[in-house]
Amino acid sequence: MANGTERCEEGCAFVWDVIDPNEIGNRIRNGAADIAHLIAVGSATDVRLSQEVWSPLEYAGHVRDVLFNLRDRLVVALNEDNPLCKALFGTPRIELGLYRGDSSALVAQELQTAASLFARTWERIPEDLRSRTMVYGYPRLNDRSLTWVAAQALHEVEHHLEDVKAGLGTS
Repeated sequence: MANGTERCEEGCAFVWDVIDPNEIGNRIRNGAADIAHLIAVGSATDVRLSQEVWSPLEYAGHVRDVLFNLRDRLVVALNEDNPLCKALFGTPRIELGLYRGDSSALVAQELQTAASLFARTWERIPEDLRSRTMVYGYPRLNDRSLTWVAAQALHEVEHHLEDVKAGLGTS
């Protein structure tokens, strides 16, 4: 954290503190639609450019799962005081082959469903409850407001949109 402003440590320039909470839902919908379109029309979306970098399809599946997971975490935090939520285990999902065999069309559809569900849930949380907190493990264990968690969902979408573009050679 530099000067009290938290920025993405992986170089995408995302800054949580400057996100307008009222824009989160639409930006998530739009970013997920962009990822869905790219993997639906792209060729070889399941191909990795290197062993260490996920394929565009794996990134899209990860974003889908993040949105479902964070949506559930919001609901938990609305009903429990400062809960410690379970990790997503994103990398193990891929390493265990849990995305193997998923088609681009299926993941694109599910990603847009996840984005819609997350956005609608976020938009329906009353503003006076958005300051409730949960214990969140990224980038380090910390108490995070629901607003921060919603911004993190947006970060995941926008950050991995760039990963998908790079994997398809369209960035």
